[in-house]
Amino acid sequence: MKESIFNVLAFKIPESIVFDLFAGSGSLGIEAISRGAEMVYFVDDSLKSVNLIKDNIAVLKNLEKNYKILKSDVIKFIKSNQELCPDIIFIDPPYKIAPAVMEELFAAIKNTGIAVKKTEIVYEYFFKRDISNEIYGFKIKKNSFFGDKIVSYISI
Repeated sequence: MKESIFNVLAFKIPESIVFDLFAGSGSLGIEAISRGAEMVYFVDDSLKSVNLIKDNIAVLKNLEKNYKILKSDVIKFIKSNQELCPDIIFIDPPYKIAPAVMEELFAAIKNTGIAVKKTEIVYEYFFKRDISNEIYGFKIKKNSFFGDKIVSYISI
């Protein structure tokens, strides 16, 4: 699945600003760094995840200026970093996250103006989840199916 995502994004990754929201292990952001992203912001509100990202990224060399790991609620992060203009936003929340939380996140992304026309939002979710209300005001450009997961490529 990760390989497919990065094949789709291949030309957008180099020199990009990337948000890895609900970062977990940090695998998407780390892959973005390895493919030439200029800066990756790993955001997760779990201390366990933040420590895991630190451990996973420690094996990589010469990346001190290419990332920031932030223990933060993703919605608060979006609202307090409006000056950043990401090229790519990875959203990989826990499967059982409440739809209202995702609606609030997408509303924050839209209302802050943090996402612009060129911003690619990559949203991974359980295939039975109806995201139409969550992404209100955005459009799905492409869906990819991986077993019980869907990856949607979304834009303004």
